[in-house]
Formats: sequence, structure tokens, C-alpha cells
Amino acid sequence: MSEHEYTHGRVVWRDLMTRDAAKARAFYSGLFGWTYEELVLETGDDYTLIKLDGKALGGLWQIPQGNPAPSLWMSYVSVPDVDAAARLAGELGGKVVHGPKEFPNLGRFVVLADSAGALIIAFRALRGDPPLEEPRPGAFCWETLGTPDEARAKAFYGKLFGWKVMKAGGGERSVFTTDGTPRGQLADLQDSQREYTPAWLTLVRVERLGPALDRVSELGGQTPVPLIAAPGLGRVAVISDPAGGHLCLLEPARK
Repeated sequence: MSEHEYTHGRVVWRDLMTRDAAKARAFYSGLFGWTYEELVLETGDDYTLIKLDGKALGGLWQIPQGNPAPSLWMSYVSVPDVDAAARLAGELGGKVVHGPKEFPNLGRFVVLADSAGALIIAFRALRGDPPLEEPRPGAFCWETLGTPDEARAKAFYGKLFGWKVMKAGGGERSVFTTDGTPRGQLADLQDSQREYTPAWLTLVRVERLGPALDRVSELGGQTPVPLIAAPGLGRVAVISDPAGGHLCLLEPARK
């Protein structure tokens, strides 16, 4: 039996691949109060650890010169076997984009594209997953999948990660859950058929959406979608940082 604790099926980490690390650090520090720790991994890669109140939340990478990839936030889902997840993704109509590969002394990961092309990372940490906690302002708290085919996405992630689907917000939204209960909720699905490229977006909790969006503008960011009402969840806005990375702000519904 492992001495480490795991929360398989949960989103346990987020990374930003960015075209301008300096701009991204300044933006998110000003918006969320994040601080940073610069690391050099055993691979020789530079990596910026994102912290809130001294606790690590995720990381930030500079996209190398000459690489045309856009700035992008990526979510890591805990799995018991990364290589098995990679094989299964292919069998389910997805594909392996990068890996499987080791993060020296940290764990093993693989970047996957689902059956519609949305990217997500399957991850197995060496020393267990972070404990589940109530997200505080400035912390990651939820994920949203924009997809043109909800039925196919439900089948893909149900088999890949063991996720189940339930209705939330008075039956208006489909939500992924690890165990079929509200306690296990972790993400919702949105129809992106006509508007957006299929993609996962990560959400960060804020106290109030209005002041946060004002701050986004002051810091040089943009707000492609200023307000989405998510019944049972709260109010959401899609923002982009000055280097083009997109994520969402969530003002939770008042209890």
C-alpha cells in the first residue's frame, strides 16, 4: 500500500505555457496576488512555481523561441497509470500529443487530446496529490470543457478518468464528477459548436467579478466574454492575459 495519498480523477495542478513569462507573471501577480519561485529542473528547463500565501498552486513555462505554440493554460488530472491512460485515450478516439514522459523527481505525465481536440494532461505524482481544500480567492477552483459533441466527451472522459455525469444548476448544466455526487464535482461542459475551438479552461475564484474585471483591464488584459451566468455555480468571465493565455474568473454563487 502506498504511503502517499492520491485523489485519482481530480484536477491536481495547472501550468501556463506562455509566450511572454515576464508579462504573465506581472499580470497574475497584480490580479490574484500570486508570488513566484524560479526553479531549474533536472532536465535543465527553467520553471516558475506559482504560489498563493506561500502555497504552490501551479507553474509557468516560457515557450521557447521559434516554437509557434500559443499561450495556453493546461490542467493535470491525477491517474494511477499514465501509460495506461495514454493507450486508452488512443483507443477512445483521442491521441497522445506529448509523452509519456518523466518530470524528474516529480512524477510522470502525458499530454492528451480528446476526441474533439481539447488538450488535457494525465499525471501521476511521485509523492502523492495535494489535499482537497475549499478554494480561496486567487486559487484554482473548477474546470470547463468547451466541446462540439457533449455525448462523445462524456463517453471519452467517463472511460478515461472514470468520471460520471450529473445535472446541476436546476438541470441546466452537465457536470463531471468523480463519484456521481455533488461532492465529487470538478468540471462542467459547454457547447462550443459555433463559437470556440474545443478546449479546457481553468477557473480561478475571485470575491467579486466586477472589480476583478476592472483590474484585468488596468493590467493590460482583455475580457473576451465578460459575463456567463452558471446556475448553481456563480458568475463567470473569460479573460486573456497580455501574452494571450485564457482562463476564467469565478465569483461563486452566494449561499
